[in-house]
Amino acid sequence: MDRVHRFVQEAIGATGGNLYRSLIGRLTEYPVPELPLDAGSGRTLVDVGCGWGRWTIAAARRGYHAIGVDPYLESVIAARHVCAQLGVDADFVVGEARHLPLRTASLDAAFSYSVIQHFSKDDARRAVAEIGRVLLDEGRALVQMPNVFGVRCLFKQAKRGFREPRAFEVRYWRPGELRRMFEDAVGPSRLTVDGFFSLNAQPAEAKLLPLHYRALVHASAALARLANRVRPLVMIADSVYVTARRAGVPARRE
Repeated sequence: MDRVHRFVQEAIGATGGNLYRSLIGRLTEYPVPELPLDAGSGRTLVDVGCGWGRWTIAAARRGYHAIGVDPYLESVIAARHVCAQLGVDADFVVGEARHLPLRTASLDAAFSYSVIQHFSKDDARRAVAEIGRVLLDEGRALVQMPNVFGVRCLFKQAKRGFREPRAFEVRYWRPGELRRMFEDAVGPSRLTVDGFFSLNAQPAEAKLLPLHYRALVHASAALARLANRVRPLVMIADSVYVTARRAGVPARRE
């Protein structure tokens, strides 16, 4: 394939997480994860805070008409370039999570990964309310968030002295808080496990990581599968998905 875009080479440590920092400036291919949703079959999906488009691309490959939204023009330009390189059909628009530039009740699905976790809790609620606004009746939201009781998450909180987070630092949420926020803004909600030991590592990308990190990612994936069968283990996962289904909204298009 063509050379990996400069923006992605520089941003991978931020968009991928700490395990990916050794890849900064050294990527030989684009790390694209597998979207944990059913096949899209032409349905519409918004990727909130898409960055350079890794999850938007994953959604398009899963059969969705995918729309990536990001507040940074440079990210959107890079995302369009990457899609052109990979032959992926997706749309991108500049906009932010608290004010999505999308019509009310116009989308089948909403996804966000490693984005809303950085917002203040008030801003996170605004972003989730926007997700609820743009979803059609029975539309589905899937959003990754950090669990305050995760082992790694507890370590990170202790490292900063359990003080209030600043700027773009991660905000940690109690499972009950997450469910209530999504139920209030979207509809019936539940938690599943994304992973342990990190907030960003994905099995489909493990081949790009150093060997010792690959083992960590695969161990996380195995534990996640177990935890999603043994429900109490959800409470100690580091990274969780909140799934919510929109209910009670007329299916209309403006």
